[in-house]
Amino acid sequence: MSETRYPSRIDGTIEADEVIIGEGAIVEEGAIIRGKSGPAKRVVIGDFAYVGAGAKILCPEFVIGDYTKLHERAFCHGVHPLRIGRNCWFGGNVILDTMGGLDIDDNVGIGAGSQIWTHAQFGDVVEGSRFYSHKYMHIGKDAWLVGHCLVSPVRIEPKSMAMLGSVVTGDMLENRIYGGAPAKDLSDKIGFQFLDRSVDEKIAKLQEFIDAFEAENPRFAGQLVAVDSLPETPDPQTSYFNLSDRTYTRRRSEAETAFLRKNVPLIKFVPHDVPEFYRPSAPAA
Repeated sequence: MSETRYPSRIDGTIEADEVIIGEGAIVEEGAIIRGKSGPAKRVVIGDFAYVGAGAKILCPEFVIGDYTKLHERAFCHGVHPLRIGRNCWFGGNVILDTMGGLDIDDNVGIGAGSQIWTHAQFGDVVEGSRFYSHKYMHIGKDAWLVGHCLVSPVRIEPKSMAMLGSVVTGDMLENRIYGGAPAKDLSDKIGFQFLDRSVDEKIAKLQEFIDAFEAENPRFAGQLVAVDSLPETPDPQTSYFNLSDRTYTRRRSEAETAFLRKNVPLIKFVPHDVPEFYRPSAPAA
């Protein structure tokens, strides 16, 4: 099957020694991607990734995965790379600081006005200021900072969640919900971000999305299939969504791309035959 090609649109400015642009990627007018004081070493923008108007990304390396959206007037800066996984969503006016190093895993959501800080420096250290720090930060898969969150360099484990306006100064544990200033664990009162669903329940839920999509687009009927494992001889015309491991057979077909563009981030899958988009790794001290 020949791949359907989707042209990218780069209206903003990218200055880098190496630039890799996926299919259907968009960088809006007024966005700037480069290093802090010259060209970046490397910029990678995945399939159908989006960088909004007025975004300023000033890092030595910038990686953003498939279907991730970084909205208007984001400000990303630092001396270490900024690596962002697939299916992520960032609201407008977010700040992502990489001075201590920052990796953001697949499926992460960070709401409008949120700020992620990996360093603190201002006081005169010769004069005796004690507050000078740089700390690496990794935000785990499916974490969600709802909006207007202020986050210091803490450990954010997979599926953890911070409610609107949280000031996060302590570690966020897996599938726990936090809120307040400073943020406290509210999970025992309000429950968890994720329910514990069986594979069959997940298949049934995804099928609801597929059925609704096919009702709106009957010409795509039968091209999207929810499964618990890939068939031994998959149909090359069909996109299979494997609920056992949250992967899919990437075809880049019209049906598949339309379905994912409509439904990400409410559903999130990664290609089954593609390695991790990046490897989280703390920078050298």
